[in-house]
Amino acid sequence: METLAEALLADRRDLLDDYFAEHGARLDALVWSPSSTVCDCPQISFLIDYWQSLRAGADLPAADSISPFGMKPALGHIVLIDMVDDGWDGVFRLYGTKVAETYGSDMTGRRISEIDGGNYVSLFFRALYRTACLRRQSLYTHHFPPPHIAVESWQRIMLPLRDADGRVTRFLCSNIAGPWRPPHARMKAPDPAFTRA
Repeated sequence: METLAEALLADRRDLLDDYFAEHGARLDALVWSPSSTVCDCPQISFLIDYWQSLRAGADLPAADSISPFGMKPALGHIVLIDMVDDGWDGVFRLYGTKVAETYGSDMTGRRISEIDGGNYVSLFFRALYRTACLRRQSLYTHHFPPPHIAVESWQRIMLPLRDADGRVTRFLCSNIAGPWRPPHARMKAPDPAFTRA
């Protein structure tokens, strides 16, 4: 996980591409500080603009500035994550109903490290959130999981929120699944070089 965080901090896309390829997956996009035109997903585009509108001259919006009434166009696709362990993990405060329906489980109250039993993508997400905390930047990703996953792709926006002291303590996110597909047999175990805690 530290290896992945270092690759993200150094913008070493080649290392990230190798990591995904080793697990039969593909990282299609990773964009720091994306504009709302980064993708054609209306929920993601809306949330980027909404987050920008809440900054009010600060580098990041306050965590208590978001409102469910202000996010209606994205409801069901919204995920709120409270950061723990210095940003190395997070607890799902809210896991949108449409995200849970596609994923097959409601992760509310559970940790990022519990996603799919702590597999390759769980490690990647933990490194992403840790790096986004350090960089204090929003992030868009689009990845294609390995064949044993029943959806073709996932798009994700991660929008950091600060507390009264300016620390990144929460993320406003949206996860949008691509088309469903019949899953295939599971791939090999992850490379221990990338799974170091």
